[in-house]
Amino acid sequence: MTAAQIVERATMSEAEMIALAYEEAAGGDARRALRRAIEDVMALEVKLATAERVVSHGYVRGTLPGRAT
Repeated sequence: MTAAQIVERATMSEAEMIALAYEEAAGGDARRALRRAIEDVMALEVKLATAERVVSHGYVRGTLPGRAT
């Protein structure tokens, strides 16, 4: 990597760095890189939806069974 490339990467935004990483992983094929990025976002959306379903959104006042108050 040249000094100019290092300087260029140092000034990139996080989104630009991620896009570059996808492009490099796809061997320079922008269409394949975009498809992989979209697939990753869709997979994360599924994980987020699953996590949101299992998170409690409230609480109940009281005591736990077997504990004295």
